[in-house]
Amino acid sequence: MKKLLLALSLSLVLFGCAPADTAESTSVAESSAVAVSSEAAETVSVTISLTDGGTVIAGSEKTLEVEAGANLLDVMKENYTIEEADGFITAIDGVVQAEATAETKAKYWLFDVNGEPSMVGAADVALQEGDVIVWNLTEM
Repeated sequence: MKKLLLALSLSLVLFGCAPADTAESTSVAESSAVAVSSEAAETVSVTISLTDGGTVIAGSEKTLEVEAGANLLDVMKENYTIEEADGFITAIDGVVQAEATAETKAKYWLFDVNGEPSMVGAADVALQEGDVIVWNLTEM
C-alpha cells in the first residue's frame, strides 16, 4: 500500500514538473481525436421495400442513409410502424401477417438480403453499403 501511494505521489510530482504547454497540447490533441471519431460515423445507403405475394406494396420502398453496421430491426422500427410478437415481426405499416384458416393459407413476413433469404433474424443483420432488403408477406 505504501509503495502504491509513493508511486502515485511521484507521478503527480513528475506531471506537475512537465512544461505546461506539453500537458495542454496533449489534452487538446486528445479532445480533437474524440471529436473527429464521433463525427466520422460512416453512413451507408440501403434500400428497403415490402411485397405482398410478390407485388411491391405502394409507397413502401425507401432508400435510407443509416449508420454502417446498424441492425435491420432497429432501422425498421425507425422508418416503419412495426408490430412484434415473440420476437417476430407480425405487421409492417399496418400490413398484418395471417394465420391459416379453412379457406386461406398462413401468411408470414420473411425477408431477403440482396436477393437471398435471410438465415438470421432482423436484429442480427448488420446493414452495409448497397444492401437491398425486401420484406415478403409470404403464403405458407
